[in-house]
Amino acid sequence: MADVKLLGLPPSSYCRTAMMILENKGVDYDFELVDFRATEYAAHHPFHKVPVLKHGEVSLYETLAIGIYVDVAFDGPSLQPSDPAAKAEMFQWISATIDYYYDSFVRHCVTERFVKAMRGIPADEAKIEAAMPVFTDHLAIINDRLSVSDYLAGSEVSLADMFLAPILVYFAATPEGAALMPPQTAIGAWMQRMVKTKRFDEINKLG
Repeated sequence: MADVKLLGLPPSSYCRTAMMILENKGVDYDFELVDFRATEYAAHHPFHKVPVLKHGEVSLYETLAIGIYVDVAFDGPSLQPSDPAAKAEMFQWISATIDYYYDSFVRHCVTERFVKAMRGIPADEAKIEAAMPVFTDHLAIINDRLSVSDYLAGSEVSLADMFLAPILVYFAATPEGAALMPPQTAIGAWMQRMVKTKRFDEINKLG
């Protein structure tokens, strides 16, 4: 049994981010499927979200906190730039992903297309249509950055890339993503680089 345990649900993009971080840091861990709605789960996460990391006496929720802890606490390749400006840029992109990209791509498209379909609920087509200009704008911002840099925070993969990639994998599988993403060639090239990170396809599989 590994010393590190990750509690979560595999479909969660944030769980996928945490798994990518652990895999690419080279940390051995066990994954535990949880019912985050259960009353007793509050002992792990007071806001009833996933993931949660357990390491000995350490218990952490929020994926950014988990990522920082894993990168600092364990040996292995650094997942944060050493240059101060590049590190700040990494946090800038993580913040943008959490505050803007998750809201637009997941809440306004992925949830409508996939989550509602699994529950037998029709998608809110008006909501998706209204968000199309936002999808286009947000993809262009990412593509502009990746046109001049291999990764979001420079020449090496970082935590920022691992936050964004699972979200774009989901979005690319929607009709909207399938239409809007191919012209963004820098994003496509970046995704191919991300596929080469450890267990990317296994972690980010659909279905």
